Amino acid sequence: MDRVNVKALRLQDEALLYAFECANRIHFERSVPSRGDAYYEPESFHQALQQLLSEQTNGDGYYYLIWRDDTIVGRLNVHHIDADTGEVGYRVGAEHGGHGYAKAALRQLLTFELPGFNRLRAETTSDNVASQHVLTGAGFIRDSEARQMEWEGRTLTFYTYVYPLDR
Repeated sequence: MDRVNVKALRLQDEALLYAFECANRIHFERSVPSRGDAYYEPESFHQALQQLLSEQTNGDGYYYLIWRDDTIVGRLNVHHIDADTGEVGYRVGAEHGGHGYAKAALRQLLTFELPGFNRLRAETTSDNVASQHVLTGAGFIRDSEARQMEWEGRTLTFYTYVYPLDR
């Protein structure tokens, strides 16, 4: 596996991030609901990025890019879902999947100072075995909680994983 670096989202990365999101739109929309056409318009994308940066500054969420050399290979974020729990999300671009980047990035994230969180939580669909391996490989434990959701005529089952932070 090649080494990856997790770095905080910055305004300076906008052009590369926009290209990454546009190049991977179809890939991402196969497994998660679309962000809509407006998200992919440059001005709307800029506004969405500004919102994330504002949340990051206020400590309401932490947003990262996963880099391999000078290429964005994925995204990683944590945002509050309650007073002490952070919801972790990640996505890796189509051509970068299967290289262990998400697991390596998640392991790096777990070494970061994440003020206000006593535990992290993540969800993945029951059929996304790769994401389940990412989570367990980084030390997350599957909770007994599961939920279902209707999406595009299918019933999806989501598994919940937790990671207690030693603070």
